[in-house]
Amino acid sequence: MAVRRIVLLAAPSPAPAGFPDAAAMDAGFARHRLLTLVHIIPGMLFMVLAPLQFARGLRNRWPRVHRWTGRVVFASGMVIGITALVMSPQMAIGGANETAATMLFAIVFLFALVKGFLYIRRGQVALHREWMIRAFAVGLAVATIRPIVGVFFATRSLTHLTPHDFFGTAFWLGFTVQLMAAEAWINYTRTGIVLPRMNANERR
Repeated sequence: MAVRRIVLLAAPSPAPAGFPDAAAMDAGFARHRLLTLVHIIPGMLFMVLAPLQFARGLRNRWPRVHRWTGRVVFASGMVIGITALVMSPQMAIGGANETAATMLFAIVFLFALVKGFLYIRRGQVALHREWMIRAFAVGLAVATIRPIVGVFFATRSLTHLTPHDFFGTAFWLGFTVQLMAAEAWINYTRTGIVLPRMNANERR
């Protein structure tokens, strides 16, 4: 989806026949082209690199690679979260409901990233892992929101809801489901994983 958005920003094309809402939804991104690019390009980096941070083999065999990719994940995540806070009031298709969801979870996302960063600087690996799982879950929620929006579009003939009506609900559902799944996984694995405390040299 990020690649599609970059292509549309670089070379806008007419909305597909039968999808009159598509043009209206794309218009907000087109009006804020630079802000959108600053948001989605780090988003691509985050979605590619963040899963690698949870790969035990990478952490064990190439710890320096894990640390450096972790710094990129943290920096790109901060950009994503801050730009989401700026974008939300200006570009929300679902109005105040969507803005409330995106701003709340952008704050949760940034908070989780900062907590994860501070814990790894203190060498508290287990707590670092838990907060990074939360951050990744919120970041991944954008992918969860897409199929939820798709269901709302598919059932519009029955519900008669417009994108303005259902986008906010879709965002609340997507973010909440992902965060609940993250908490369930954290609690399920908490007693089964013993992670050592890092020393100062390992944190460099």
